[in-house]
Amino acid sequence: MKHINQSWVRLGKNLTTLIVVVTIALFFYVYQPKTQYSPVLQQSDSTITDNVPRNNIAKYDTTINPNSATFENLIRVGFSEKQAKSCIKYREKGGRFYKKDDLKKIYSITDEDFLRISPFIVIPTKEIKTQCSRKELRVENKVKSKEVTLININICDTTELQKLPGIGSYRAKKIIEYRDKCGGFYSIGQFYSIYSMDSATIKKIQDKVIFDISQIKKININTASFKEINKHPFISYEQTKNILNYKKIVGQINSIEELSENNIITNEEFEKMKFYIKTID
Repeated sequence: MKHINQSWVRLGKNLTTLIVVVTIALFFYVYQPKTQYSPVLQQSDSTITDNVPRNNIAKYDTTINPNSATFENLIRVGFSEKQAKSCIKYREKGGRFYKKDDLKKIYSITDEDFLRISPFIVIPTKEIKTQCSRKELRVENKVKSKEVTLININICDTTELQKLPGIGSYRAKKIIEYRDKCGGFYSIGQFYSIYSMDSATIKKIQDKVIFDISQIKKININTASFKEINKHPFISYEQTKNILNYKKIVGQINSIEELSENNIITNEEFEKMKFYIKTID
């Protein structure tokens, strides 16, 4: 009987111990904070980046300036590798983006691509103002280039002549040769006598040249020799002889008008010759 009582005692102790252990286990199970395991959240950023297309990972709080963005920056906001390389190549050749629409200059960027990446593009106001200034400067220079300074045809050189439309080095040389031969120009009509000059070119330049007759070199018919007078292309042998014969008679020619008034030369000849002769120095 005593043996049975001891067995019950041991059984009671074991049950008590079991109850205590179970109670402690339940306590820790109920009150221990639980951490949910999520395979996606436990993955590293690199794993996500590798598995998700780059074009889908940009955030709207990310912006870039396409004029200075690196290859990685461009990729980050949705450029493909090809588009990013094209953008950088465009900049290296001197290209600049002054407004978002300028991105369309990159041939590989479609309208759909532009709509997707444009929210991430920011171009500083300073660069936009710089572009405006450059445009104004180009317009100003273009206007200035159209403003041709009038060229004094009797004192200019070949370099100045080549600024005129249709006048190259050869024609410029011929104009100077003709001017040196006769002493100067008094009319645009004389250009028709210059070799290689045509009507179309003469019309283009007629409003861009001036004829300062005070610059024309003149022959003093009272002191010049027969050879010096006859050398002029507008004074023939007969005219030279008549002028000098008249001079012998009067002794001194006081005015060039005497030549036409006394029928030494015709009025038509005088109108052409009067720019190249004088009676006093």
